Amino acid sequence: MLAGWAVAKTCELWGAKINILVSLAASAIAFGLLGTWGTIPAFVGLFFLVNFFGSGFGYVGGLNLIANWFPRKKNLALGWVTMGQTMSTALFVPMLAAFFGIFGVQNGFWAVSAILGVVFIVVALFVKNLPEEMGATPDNIPMTPEQIQASRDAAETFRSPFTTLQLLKMKDVWLIGLGSGGIYIVLVAVLSQLVPRMMDLGYSQSEATTNMAIAAFIGVPGAYAWGWLGQRMSTRMGLMAYSGWWLVAVVANLFATNTFMLWVSLVMIGLSFGGATKLTTAIVADKFPRGTFVKAFGIIQPMQGLVRITSYAILAWGLTHLGGYAGAYTMLAGIALVNVVLFWLVDPKPVDEPAGFAEAERARS
Repeated sequence: MLAGWAVAKTCELWGAKINILVSLAASAIAFGLLGTWGTIPAFVGLFFLVNFFGSGFGYVGGLNLIANWFPRKKNLALGWVTMGQTMSTALFVPMLAAFFGIFGVQNGFWAVSAILGVVFIVVALFVKNLPEEMGATPDNIPMTPEQIQASRDAAETFRSPFTTLQLLKMKDVWLIGLGSGGIYIVLVAVLSQLVPRMMDLGYSQSEATTNMAIAAFIGVPGAYAWGWLGQRMSTRMGLMAYSGWWLVAVVANLFATNTFMLWVSLVMIGLSFGGATKLTTAIVADKFPRGTFVKAFGIIQPMQGLVRITSYAILAWGLTHLGGYAGAYTMLAGIALVNVVLFWLVDPKPVDEPAGFAEAERARS
């Protein structure tokens, strides 16, 4: 939550690229040291840094780049981006285990740092904050050299007309923040209990783990599918459909008393893996266009995080006081329904930005 706000501020002041580079370097060092400093306080502090700076390059900074490069086709672009994010769900833990087995625990952590170092070099050499810096155009829309330069000048000199207080007074900021957090309550609660849930249904731990990995791989094409859907029917409608999809998936898992129903629920859950980040980011970019996106995202993301961290407590309360999985999953289905309503209440009309920036946007039309 703190990282979301702080990193968004650095993106706003210095651009996404420098933020990504600093975050990659800091995260690589902290991750490597996780295997070196063995005390519990050191581990907790380093793990905090990994998460803090991981948000800097993998979430806020990276998504800021997408908003800069694809203001109109962000849903499709984010669909491609979140395919990789979904793949990591299935691959990261086995990869880390393999590194531990090959290099040992200490050097295994540094092996992950080496991968981050490679990403650092790629970003330093090839990434630009704006497509205009490379003579390209947002969304690859045909423009004259003069229009490209005008668009670049407008983007580089733009300062959001909204203060933090003004954004906090906007109803849609709260609706998006609460709705986004609600989506993650359902997602995190279901995924955190997916293996224990299958074991409760009679599957062995190895079978349950394998089934979850298969569901994660199913989520790779699902990530692009949600991007395509959001581009076709608007992000707001996509989020309503996505929330409704989770409602049905949770109910299907609730009634997974046979193999067929279990796999219906697993396929639906798997296809949902990559939709959350993509759609909850795209709706912020829809409401707050290219110039204001990162400032608004720096407020909405912490709201989302505050709601999201309640997922474990909500699930635990449901499992304890509502009769186990039946009551807990019924409650999650209810939260999914509330998410549908929250996004239905969002006004899809973008906020107005200053005339100079609006003219540059029209030049790209």
